[in-house]
Amino acid sequence: MHSKTATTIDISRDNAKILNYGRIYGAGQRYAKQLLMQFNHRLTEEMAYRKADQLYRTTKGTIRYELTDYGKSLAQQHGFQYEANGFVDHKIVQVLLRKAKINRRDERKVAIRRWTEGSESEMFNKLEDIAVSSEPRTPVLGCKISRSLDPGIVKDEFITSRLNWVVQSSAVDYLHLILVCMKWLFTEYKIQGRFCISIHDEVRYIVKEKDRYRAALALQITNLLTRSIFAYKLGMNDLPQSVAFFSSIDIDKVIRKEVTMDCKTPSNPQGLKIGHGIVPGEALDIYEVLKKTNGGKLDEEETGIRSF
Repeated sequence: MHSKTATTIDISRDNAKILNYGRIYGAGQRYAKQLLMQFNHRLTEEMAYRKADQLYRTTKGTIRYELTDYGKSLAQQHGFQYEANGFVDHKIVQVLLRKAKINRRDERKVAIRRWTEGSESEMFNKLEDIAVSSEPRTPVLGCKISRSLDPGIVKDEFITSRLNWVVQSSAVDYLHLILVCMKWLFTEYKIQGRFCISIHDEVRYIVKEKDRYRAALALQITNLLTRSIFAYKLGMNDLPQSVAFFSSIDIDKVIRKEVTMDCKTPSNPQGLKIGHGIVPGEALDIYEVLKKTNGGKLDEEETGIRSF
């Protein structure tokens, strides 16, 4: 996703990442325009606006309004035409609201705002459906929104915060499922290890050295199962291999950003290898993990790894 955004508006992947997270958490085109001008000071305001507009049209899409059954009956009653899929111009929605004497805050009774023709339109439609529902819950584990953001209390306010909550709390669901599944696999296959820490999108485990490859396999299986339940809960009965497994799993004796980093600093000028005797770790993808575990065997006696 980050590479696609970078190519679409000709920016670096790192900058695209910042922009993408802002979009997913509900930021609009004004935010994107300001960010693009920060990334490139030579961009004029008009050029930045055009780039932001191109990005949002390609990814988020364009807004259209889909009539509800009640909205269709109103349209027929007052002689308004609508497309076969129920879409109408927003001006028609406003007219129908006035004719039916419905408050603009209750617009969803007549028509629902939909993002269309973008690569991520369906994702944003789903997020908004959850955020504005009468009782927002995460789609996977069904966790309810905080009372401070409950629609019964805040009405139609704080939509951006509610969108953010759906994304962030779904990530928490993901973490909880990973922790439970790993605990089960560690217990079931007698892998000697325990959860250490989670940092943003990373989980770290302390594992006995002889069990390190079996633990890596357990983590890959855990991701497969967790991704599967997420896809299933969203009505998708298939899972692409490209997202089924982690791109790589770090096996290391210290916590560092990359297993190959020697971490030379002013207070550690010799680095980890020379200064502390800590050699680089391993970063294994699913294929390398399968090789290390005799084709993907979690049982200790089948991996060919001896206990000493």
